[in-house]
Amino acid sequence: MDEKDLKVEVPSENGTDIETNEVVSENVEEVKEVTEVDTETVETASETKETKSERPVRERRERAPIEPRERSERPVRERRSRVASEEETTTSETTETKESGEEASAERPARERRERTPREPRERAERPARERRERSTEASVDSEEKPVSERRERPARGRGSEEPQMKLFVGSSPHIRSEATVSTVMRDVVIALIPTLLAGIYFFGLRALLVTLVSVAFAVGSEYVYEKLTHRPITINDFSAVITGMLLAFNVPATIPYWMIALGSMFAIIIVKQLYGGLGMNFMNPALAARAALLASFPTAMSNYAPPNSGISNLINSSTYSSLDATTFATPLSKGTQVNFLEAFIGVRGGCIGEVSTICLLIGAAYLLYRGVIQLRIPLVFISTTAVVLALTGTAIADLPVQVLMGGLILGAFFMATDYVSAPVNRKAQIFFAMGCGIITALIRNFGNLPEGVSYSILFMNIFTPLLEKYCVPKVFGEGRVKK
Repeated sequence: MDEKDLKVEVPSENGTDIETNEVVSENVEEVKEVTEVDTETVETASETKETKSERPVRERRERAPIEPRERSERPVRERRSRVASEEETTTSETTETKESGEEASAERPARERRERTPREPRERAERPARERRERSTEASVDSEEKPVSERRERPARGRGSEEPQMKLFVGSSPHIRSEATVSTVMRDVVIALIPTLLAGIYFFGLRALLVTLVSVAFAVGSEYVYEKLTHRPITINDFSAVITGMLLAFNVPATIPYWMIALGSMFAIIIVKQLYGGLGMNFMNPALAARAALLASFPTAMSNYAPPNSGISNLINSSTYSSLDATTFATPLSKGTQVNFLEAFIGVRGGCIGEVSTICLLIGAAYLLYRGVIQLRIPLVFISTTAVVLALTGTAIADLPVQVLMGGLILGAFFMATDYVSAPVNRKAQIFFAMGCGIITALIRNFGNLPEGVSYSILFMNIFTPLLEKYCVPKVFGEGRVKK
């Protein structure tokens, strides 16, 4: 047999039969049949080696008699020359196999697909980069189209229908914030004092307004000048100096000389407040300290009370002050003209500018309670303690209502004993503070030489405020009693 008549078929690594270059034209049909069978079961060159043993038995039987004969008769040189061409053919067949992978996987035996399941991660890594980019683009578009609320409400992966966990935010203290500032609180106090100022103007005339304006002007001016000279921040916009001037004017009679009230305002701001560090550092109420200083320095001027307006007496059918023409007289607390409950409640009585009208003081106190500036703890304990001690020290029970409304008890209990700086912060300490104020006030009224003791009682308890705060520390929440 001549070499030209030979037809040789050599199985490549991927199991496909390739003919030699000399007899391709004579055996084209056979090569096509073999190639169609092999491309269905082969995806890559490495996979073909593993699946070669699993090829159908019929195919191997048909090819078994041909391969040994042709392989033994093929020259060695021809087999060597075929190696390079086989590698190129394998590469082209692998590419075609990837394109027809979906059709081949449908026809592949079930056992073969089960065995190849662990190879999926490797196949996924071999996917074209273009396909992965397209999928990532589609996912990003879908996430942008979804509403924000829907993405937040979606539960975490692997948790099923569990509710979303609470988010915790970390920030600096204070964690409980309020819209209230020093300016807003002080402005509320000024608004609460306006009804009392209007009542003082009505009962004592325009001189009460002038005394109040002088007191406020010198209080604000002295604070501005002191802070300017000492190169400190200007704090006149917080209304604290305005309140000091108004409270000092409410604690003096309308007949006081203007230079005295100006001196008292400067004493309250510079000596009691600024020399101790300004607002928040003073250990006692500045207005009450100035009033005590004026009373000790000028007792006659501080006791020169003017009669109230007789118009209100005619309106309520009262003749107590309707026929008085005197410019000075004693107050009911100083054994002067006695008044009934209605006159004491409305303000038809002698006294200081801001202490005569109880109804106006209660209107201002109700506003502070509504705004949350003060609490009822200190005023109620202060007033009730004063009434009890007065009754225990000889005051008749029938006179107690008038005694409570007289003097500066209501003004001091609601507007000065509740001072944020000089009053205690602890609740238990506030109770003891108010009880001390009530006891001292009642003792001065019944046994002292002064007709009124509210100012001195509050100042005395201001000194004890640090001591009360020290020994009335509240129990720590959750802390048990220490066993000895």
